[in-house]
Amino acid sequence: MIAIGSAGVAIPTAPNAADFKYAAHLAGDNGSMSRAVILTGAPGAGKSSVLEKLSTLLELDRVEFAAIESEELARGWPWLSHDQVMEQLAAVVALQKKAGRERFLVVATIENQHELEAVQCAVAADRVFVVCLSAPPELVAQRVANREPDTWPGKKALIEHARLLAEQIPQIAGIDLSVSTVGRSPDDVALELRPIARG
Repeated sequence: MIAIGSAGVAIPTAPNAADFKYAAHLAGDNGSMSRAVILTGAPGAGKSSVLEKLSTLLELDRVEFAAIESEELARGWPWLSHDQVMEQLAAVVALQKKAGRERFLVVATIENQHELEAVQCAVAADRVFVVCLSAPPELVAQRVANREPDTWPGKKALIEHARLLAEQIPQIAGIDLSVSTVGRSPDDVALELRPIARG
């Protein structure tokens, strides 16, 4: 089902095929072909770093795109709920589409199939490709430990949650490609994803 939020855009709840079409209509779909690559994975898997490098490659290729980190929409205190973030993501994508953009790179940490479907519904693209960046639990935990300041009160909980999601996310149905980031630079992973993002 689709609920209408305060901003007048679709909030994904339990998406189905009809919901995706309705969300596209609310997002101002003009009938042209829109594309989205969703990058998911546990905290510490490398999503943000790969997005940055992949964005640079598309700029060099002169391929028009929009890059969105959905978690930035939740950032603050208190952290916004998943449904609130999805409402905002749908609104941002709608504005981007009105500005003429049709290709989207979206980073989203999803924890189950329902959340993945909600992201797909919020993006409302005609073609969606889901990439899971993966790494072993201890490696993502170490990466998070290295990047987050010790003064942040949520650090310990995030490290433990990253371990859990490193095993959980790659098993979610609906992922089109799983890419290991073990022993690989963000540049190398971005080069692998370049043809997918251009397609």
